[in-house]
Amino acid sequence: MYKCCKILKHGLCFFNDILTSCCFSPVDQIDGQVPPLLYDNYNGQIIEKDDLFERINKHVSVFKKGSCPKECNSCYHIEEQDWDEEKYIDYITITHFSICNADCIYCTNNHELYERTNNTYKILPVLKSFKEQGIIKKGCELHIGGGEFTIYQECDDLLDLFAINNYARVFVPTNAIKYSEKLFQAMDKATTYIIVSLDCGSRRTFQKIKRVDAFNKVINSLKKYASTEKSRDAIRLKYIIIPTYNDNISEFKKFLKIAKKLGVRNLIIDIDARYSRVTNYKIDNYFINLAQKMNEIAIKQNFITEFYSFYFQNTNDKKIEQDNFFIKLKKKIYFKYFDKDIKELYKHHRYGAKRFKY
Repeated sequence: MYKCCKILKHGLCFFNDILTSCCFSPVDQIDGQVPPLLYDNYNGQIIEKDDLFERINKHVSVFKKGSCPKECNSCYHIEEQDWDEEKYIDYITITHFSICNADCIYCTNNHELYERTNNTYKILPVLKSFKEQGIIKKGCELHIGGGEFTIYQECDDLLDLFAINNYARVFVPTNAIKYSEKLFQAMDKATTYIIVSLDCGSRRTFQKIKRVDAFNKVINSLKKYASTEKSRDAIRLKYIIIPTYNDNISEFKKFLKIAKKLGVRNLIIDIDARYSRVTNYKIDNYFINLAQKMNEIAIKQNFITEFYSFYFQNTNDKKIEQDNFFIKLKKKIYFKYFDKDIKELYKHHRYGAKRFKY
């Protein structure tokens, strides 16, 4: 019995130049601090089982001694239990590519990390080697991060390796601009789930947030993805609240109309993570109240809702302010004219979807 983390013991996260145990960072860590590092300067090298778990156990041994690795301080995934000591991986995150065909105003790949590219190492040989060595456990979870998966060079091959044969539960965020027949097959025939951050209910708002004119393409893709009962259940439509862009009930109601027309019942309500960081993770009560109201409206319409960001986890304990004209006007004036951090945060940057045409 000791404190540890299941992902630290049995997880891997592939970044563009490092391999770590996970991609989680406690909210009080400084920007740029990485999770427990396994391999530095990593670019797709084949790894032997004994070497991999020797590196993992260096971090685990700190927990066994009653302490905590500095990279894991305050992490909410730490728990105390009787941990197994077997050598296997059952939680994989892939976030080593950054290419995308949208230019979302809140995207960290667009604003903070590096120019978006598909020029990265091949991950398929590494994962095939892990399977052959008996490292990856059947029934594991595979989480896709990074850029847009449907235009990533190994998309179909990864789905064939893990999804189509039901070897893993696969979770794919996609903007749905490009429809993938292989992804639909994985949703309809296997245990694959997609998250689509639509974030709006209209073409005009979509263009402001995504900065591409692809609203109709997304809706058409969603219609195809939602064409069977099983595939509809595999879709989660996400609404990320972005200050001054979609932070109002009327846009959210349009979003609900789209979801209802598609037959999609699973919704996610979130807050822009970059806004959260600018405010030092102190979410304004206006957005707490807004999220709660959105949640109540959705539930009344028989949607299944989830607060994706843990900043909203306690919204049921918050008192809802009166959503009147004066509160809306106050917030609009504040964000538009006085909040310099917000204005700087949403400036258009040079990278991104201006290189793509529709």
